[in-house]
Amino acid sequence: MTNSNTFEPLEVHLYGQLRQLIKHSKPDEDTVMMVDFIENETFREFVQRLGLSQSDIGDCFIDGTLAKHSTILMPGARIGLFPFNMVLLCGGQHLKGHGYTRDDVDIDYY
Repeated sequence: MTNSNTFEPLEVHLYGQLRQLIKHSKPDEDTVMMVDFIENETFREFVQRLGLSQSDIGDCFIDGTLAKHSTILMPGARIGLFPFNMVLLCGGQHLKGHGYTRDDVDIDYY
């Protein structure tokens, strides 16, 4: 594995109760942490590295695109982490595949 220090870190924006990952964060300020990039790390692995489980998070984004468990993170990616109680309105069907339900296997729901 390549040394993670040679890559631009991940810019992680925390929302809702996930702000607690940053000591002394305030709800009226941006809560951003820089995290070392690890080559070939998936979004699922990244969430686990932060000490979170998939049930802790809601709909999340990587560079403005809805995150999937299998997405490979790129150096310098901007990640928006939302807690389980903050999800897209109407289930985000316009982003996840309009008309699908949580039971459909081809749609990646948390």
